[in-house]
Amino acid sequence: MKVKMNLKMKPEIKEVVKKVKDAQAQLQGLLKDSSWVDDARKYAERQGKEVKKLLTADMKKVKVFIEKEKKELAKFQKALPNEVVKLKKFVNIQKKEFEKMLGKLSGKKVAKKATKKRASTTSSVASKKKSAPRSPSA
Repeated sequence: MKVKMNLKMKPEIKEVVKKVKDAQAQLQGLLKDSSWVDDARKYAERQGKEVKKLLTADMKKVKVFIEKEKKELAKFQKALPNEVVKLKKFVNIQKKEFEKMLGKLSGKKVAKKATKKRASTTSSVASKKKSAPRSPSA
């Protein structure tokens, strides 16, 4: 029985060994012929140069943009204190005008209240006088 198995297995084993040897020969051939490695290296270098060109162009644009924004920011920083002073002056002027208006309004209200008070006190006095009984001598 062992002999029968060996006879059946021998052709299959030979076939597998043959495939392994062929694959090994192909691999050794590729390793010995390093032209594909050189081709890959050249391709990678070309791609690297292209990427570097693209990045360099983009970086130049970014640098120009940043410089432009830096200049504008410096202008704003210089103008900001002046604008704050102007805003304070404007607010103070508005505050004074508002206080004047309130003063005028409160003065009118005080005057109105005083006249109302006078009118109400005189009318109440007059009503009290009217309601008081008259003496027979009058």
